[in-house]
Amino acid sequence: MLVVSIILLALCTASLAQIETEPEIAEATGERLDLRGAVPSQTVSRFITAYRDETRNLTAEDVLQDDIATMFQPVTTATPDFGYTKDAIWLKLAVRNATSGERVWRLFFRENFMQQFAVFTAQGDGAAKPLILQNELSPFSTRPIGYPELVVPFDLEPGEETLLLIRYESGGSSELSFSVETVDSFEAMTSRRTAKNFIYYGMVVLLCVIATLAFTVTRQWVFMAYTLYAASVLLFIVHADGNAFKYLWPNQPLFNAFATIPIGTALAVFCANFARVFLETKRYHPLMEKLLLAAIAAALLHLAAALFVDHQIIKKTLILVALTAILLATLSGFVAAWSRFKQVRFYLIGWTGALISASILSSRHWLGVEISEEVQFDSMRIVLVVDATLMGLAIWDNLNQGRKAQHLALKSSLLNAERNLKLTTRLHELEQQYETVLKLAQQKEHQIADTLHDLRQPLHALRLNVNNLALTGNSKADRQQIESTFGYLEKLVSGHLQESVSQLEVKGEGTEEDAAERDLKLSAVLSGIHEMFLPDAREKELDFRFVNSSLQTDADPLEVMRIVSNLVANAIKYTQEGKVLLGARRRGGKVRIEVHDTGTGMSAEEFEQARKRSKRLAKNSANGSGEGYGLSIVSGIAARRGYKFNRISNGGTGFSVGVTFPATAPASAEAASAK
Repeated sequence: MLVVSIILLALCTASLAQIETEPEIAEATGERLDLRGAVPSQTVSRFITAYRDETRNLTAEDVLQDDIATMFQPVTTATPDFGYTKDAIWLKLAVRNATSGERVWRLFFRENFMQQFAVFTAQGDGAAKPLILQNELSPFSTRPIGYPELVVPFDLEPGEETLLLIRYESGGSSELSFSVETVDSFEAMTSRRTAKNFIYYGMVVLLCVIATLAFTVTRQWVFMAYTLYAASVLLFIVHADGNAFKYLWPNQPLFNAFATIPIGTALAVFCANFARVFLETKRYHPLMEKLLLAAIAAALLHLAAALFVDHQIIKKTLILVALTAILLATLSGFVAAWSRFKQVRFYLIGWTGALISASILSSRHWLGVEISEEVQFDSMRIVLVVDATLMGLAIWDNLNQGRKAQHLALKSSLLNAERNLKLTTRLHELEQQYETVLKLAQQKEHQIADTLHDLRQPLHALRLNVNNLALTGNSKADRQQIESTFGYLEKLVSGHLQESVSQLEVKGEGTEEDAAERDLKLSAVLSGIHEMFLPDAREKELDFRFVNSSLQTDADPLEVMRIVSNLVANAIKYTQEGKVLLGARRRGGKVRIEVHDTGTGMSAEEFEQARKRSKRLAKNSANGSGEGYGLSIVSGIAARRGYKFNRISNGGTGFSVGVTFPATAPASAEAASAK
């Protein structure tokens, strides 16, 4: 992968560069290093002898004594390294200036801070001259050269030799590598390092600014999580380079000695948190969510433990905590890639590189693998930039994949909505059709009920007439009454059959077209109805009277008969004693057929209720049988034909009702008008 290749290439390049700079810059003469120019740390280490002072009480003069001097042992590792120890470490280096012109030299240490640090030159009388004395209370300004890492100048004339003594105590690892530099080589090297460092810093700061702006605009928390993670890595590198002590807290040496712990904790916490937010482990990978939270808790526990536990132990174990957090972040990426590789591909590449860099650092401090500090931090710088770039790409790629997924989901949702709309439309059409069929069925049911209701009274009248015929003999009046009743029944049945077969609308239109051709004499219809219902009235001992009239109408005779017969039937049914009156009178340009009775009567509210289908008033329910369709049938026919059907106020007892029809002039009146 890209990051792995870059890191390996950087390591190989650094190693080759160090090997190529070693020849012809120093010459070993016994245990003395002859200086012919700048000497790298790996070469210097071959001439160093070391002694561990467990008491931490020895002075420079003490270690120059023969009894202690003989206890110094050669350094067998690439750089002096005694692990995490509380001992005071003494280093001796004998040097001779083998040049003809160099007089000022630099000891360049790859450390930004030591709790105790001192360099001496041995004098001929057994005394030692201090070149630098630093402790945990020394601010940055007390350094002889204001460089982020420890630099000690010393003078050595051409051909002159001296013994350098170095004493230090570390709050963390005791590894200490240093090189010998000339003024020119030091300036060139520090210029390159400063430029390299600040290029790295600038790139990461730029990415952090971009991520912060992206968070401000989009309110996506993944950008803020990334900013915190990148800032913690940047701060870790800045602190390791010594620039934090130089620029951020130069007057806080105690905090600088402690800063590795909170910065390392922040690195572990924000690393795991970024993995959680970016991969949405709580939603997709609950197990990895718990492991990442455990790593965060372990890092915070280390920070709290620093208040009670030795900082050296905390610093060493914190390396493993940070490695674990990075390992879990990488593992979470692999787990996520199993189901959604496209969304996490850049994340996976970036974290793989971070894991390699963290492994290099951990193997150096825990396994004793000899990797120079320069290589360690260069790998971190490379990973910092590449990882930051890839993480930025990962975020944008993830958002892009998310947008694509949302687009597909929206498209699918729109298709589903369109399909549901079509189904809803079809369902609505079916519901309308169902309502139409239901309405037609109800109309048919009402027609059948109306027909049965209309047939009941004529059949009853026919039965009575037949009985009378049997009792009184074959009278002409009875035969005419029976013939009239049969004629009404035939018309009624024929009309209902025709209405059942044809559409109501078509039938209605046809009736209106033929209306002008019809002139109905009301006397014939009303007299027939009077004769039809007279037996019923006599049976209840009611006085049923009919007022003859010469008025005419163009209304349908069958409908007039249905309307009037229902009104008369109701009047007889609900009148217990007294009389019933049937007649017609002119009202303006129209004619109104009226039925009056001396029954119980009803109020306007009761009349409106009785007009509704199957609504019978409680006070009338005991006075007659039937379904209560009479007034509703009349109301339906009147509403359909535009006739006025209303209750007539008679100012007394009983009930009066009328239906108003269009009136036509008698034929004699028309002829007289024509003359």
